[in-house]
Amino acid sequence: MKKSSLSDWLEYQQGLNSKAIDLNLTRVEEVYSAVNINLPKDNIFLVGGTNGKGTTVALIEDILIQKGLKTGVYTSPHLINYNERVSVNKTHVSDKELVNAFEQIEKFRGNVPLTYFEFGTLAAFYLLAMHECDAWIIEVGLGGRLDATNIIQSDVSIITNIDLDHQEFLGDSIEEIAYEKAGIAKPNRLIIYGDTVVQSIIEQQANLVDAKLISRDKEFSIQKKANQFFWSGVEHTIKGIHIPHHWAQGEINNLATSLAAIESYNSSLLPTTEILNNILKDFFIPGRFELIKSGTNWVLDVAHNPAAAKNFRERLSTLNIKQNNVMIFSMMKDKNLDLFINVFKDIVSEWVVCKMNTERSYTTLELKNRLAGLGIDNIKVMELTEEAFKYVENLEPISDNIIVSGSFELVGPAKQYLNQKRYLQ
Repeated sequence: MKKSSLSDWLEYQQGLNSKAIDLNLTRVEEVYSAVNINLPKDNIFLVGGTNGKGTTVALIEDILIQKGLKTGVYTSPHLINYNERVSVNKTHVSDKELVNAFEQIEKFRGNVPLTYFEFGTLAAFYLLAMHECDAWIIEVGLGGRLDATNIIQSDVSIITNIDLDHQEFLGDSIEEIAYEKAGIAKPNRLIIYGDTVVQSIIEQQANLVDAKLISRDKEFSIQKKANQFFWSGVEHTIKGIHIPHHWAQGEINNLATSLAAIESYNSSLLPTTEILNNILKDFFIPGRFELIKSGTNWVLDVAHNPAAAKNFRERLSTLNIKQNNVMIFSMMKDKNLDLFINVFKDIVSEWVVCKMNTERSYTTLELKNRLAGLGIDNIKVMELTEEAFKYVENLEPISDNIIVSGSFELVGPAKQYLNQKRYLQ
């Protein structure tokens, strides 16, 4: 196959391994050892967890940039363009850079059948090394122990929280999932845990490799006093924190965890109250409670498991939301529809279901049947995502909010559609 463009390369990578997800470090370690990737001598953060990874990555990135460090970030998945996955000082790498990185990985791959994610991870590491970034902030793809990102020796490993998701790969219980997430703990390095559930399992895994564990509500906490928050770490406190209006407890916990990671690793990198509040004032991540005003308010969120749905619902309450809302909804087949739907039943007056452009998506019939099975009768079926977006725009009377949630594969096309309609600046 001729590979000249970025899209050519991405199509090629999808055909190298018969499995889209194949958790195993053997392949990626073999190729990694052959490629000359120079890691920074310090400042490597590896961020895992069920939800809040993207927020935690972005907070650490903003804080380190304010401290004058050149940051390299790798996240997944992307919303619209693959380039979103790799950025240097908040600027996405170019198509040309990605193609060059893919060519380098291919040169050393031999006959190793890397998965799409493994190929992309190695290319991202190659690019961050080429840019000579002072700090790497890497988001785990799936799980932790056997995730391709876990091949690097991080200085700080972070587990944001643990809840049910991806059970077919990680196990059916919180305990099994915790074991997989805790697999990113590194010998004699730091591991930060931003949750309070199954702490004993995280402790066991940390002790096995002699990692130093820093846990929420033990070594660090964040609390509200009057209209401000204050964060307490092992040795430092930050008072007078102005939490963004639309944040919920999940984002607050992610902030506390990010600060704990920085304090525990290098407290000189902690921000002052003024710097932190400046960061929070303008803090934004595409596709996470993204508000777009276009006559009707659009609210986009990539929540795709019950815990994320509850946090999104908490954030929606900051809009003084009532019942006249339309929800465009679709999910992947491995997700729990009932638990997700029940979170929003009380505020959605009409459900618009559509099939996403992936074989892993529930069909519209499956989505409609589950909604009906939960006692919901005002359901509109649209086979294509764009048809769903056009339909809700033309509703009369206009709904209070158009909510789009359930998957990256739904929110991405919604953003693209709204970009084309010039609702986004």
